Amino acid sequence: MASLIETPNSFRRRSEFYHQLSVLLQAGVGLTQSLEQIAPPSQRDGLHIRESIDRLKAGERFSETLIGRENWLPPFDRMMIEAGEAGGRLDDTLRILSDHYHQRSALIRDVLMKLAYPLFIIHFIILMPGIILYGSSLLGNGSASLLGAFSPSLLTLGALYTAVFFVLYLGQANRGFAIRHGIERIWHRTPMFGRAVKELKLSRLSFALYALLNAGVNVREAWESAASASGSPWLATSVRAWLPELDSGSLPSEALQRREDFPRTFRDLYATGEVSGQLDESLQRLAKLYHDEGTRRLKSAAGIATGLVYGLVAITVAIIVIRAWLNYINMFNTL
Repeated sequence: MASLIETPNSFRRRSEFYHQLSVLLQAGVGLTQSLEQIAPPSQRDGLHIRESIDRLKAGERFSETLIGRENWLPPFDRMMIEAGEAGGRLDDTLRILSDHYHQRSALIRDVLMKLAYPLFIIHFIILMPGIILYGSSLLGNGSASLLGAFSPSLLTLGALYTAVFFVLYLGQANRGFAIRHGIERIWHRTPMFGRAVKELKLSRLSFALYALLNAGVNVREAWESAASASGSPWLATSVRAWLPELDSGSLPSEALQRREDFPRTFRDLYATGEVSGQLDESLQRLAKLYHDEGTRRLKSAAGIATGLVYGLVAITVAIIVIRAWLNYINMFNTL
């Protein structure tokens, strides 16, 4: 189920897998029988499920069947399953995992939807010179072929796609940490989008913390794993810096109060939940707050970006029309 580049569909399939397994366990069906009844999302997943079933029948626990199989389920999932199984709450843990991946799938889909229209306009701008040039040749005002008219635009798009895929490749979790940290810093300094990206990562951190603590993972391991699950080198570095304070007897809320890189809202809500014994609710509120705020900012940024792209389109069209008109006047004057 793990892949090089995660997509909304891959997260959705993982969410459905955990949801089906949770529902069957809550209905009283045994784990082995539940796995046998679930329709695997793919042939590859089916092979992994079959291996787990065979090892369960041999007397292993579910978490033990996942050891050494990082290419199927990520470390975050395996830790959750191990903690839930040890605490006798595997069905609840699987439900939380289902919610976790449903949220991530919805978040990525929202981001892609917000950026779809600006990206379409950018493609249109790049292709516009070729469209005008080939259209002119069809009207008898030029001799450009289809390939000749569009080749500069296609080369530009090819270079852009290569750059984007290269950045995505470097940004994968199995790439160098320093490279991913550098790319993230650039994102955080991007006007409009930087703060939205930070808030969405804080939302993922909050939900991952909620899920791990509910599964029975101790606080130190929960923070370390949640920071890793957030996919943010910035958060992973920040959390790693103050984790030793927990070994000295400090509470996470006390360590967070000394960290200016975490927003005050996050620090205060976490401290309130820790003191009142309602940390679960505080983490859920933080996850929703930063998800809503990040999505709102992303929508606003996408709207501004669309306006800028519209302006660029208008300027480009004006330049092309003026050049065409000047060429027409020059041709008329030479006659």
